[in-house]
Amino acid sequence: MGKIALVLVFLVLPVGIFLQCFTESVFVLNPLIDTRLPQGFTQARFDRIQPGMTKADVLRLIPPPNHKLEEPSWNYGQDGAALWGDFAWFQLTIQFDQNGRVIKKTQTAFYD
Repeated sequence: MGKIALVLVFLVLPVGIFLQCFTESVFVLNPLIDTRLPQGFTQARFDRIQPGMTKADVLRLIPPPNHKLEEPSWNYGQDGAALWGDFAWFQLTIQFDQNGRVIKKTQTAFYD
């Protein structure tokens, strides 16, 4: 092995693994890896939610949140899902108007 290969294997690779797994960064292979979400919730289904949809439309795509469905916004996501490492986690929010139709949705990263 050449000197450059040895440096990559013994210095750069471990440092890269450490920085990716233990610095609250977003895990590029699975951004939601450290986000606890209800069973059946997927990023793809969340992405399909559009302004103007009703709460019933939303519930056909994703499970209900862990709070009252009458609230003006539904929040999903809590820290601590990864069994190894400490990554950023996300809160995914759907905001509704007074008629129960989607106004907007957001996805916020937390690095705590």
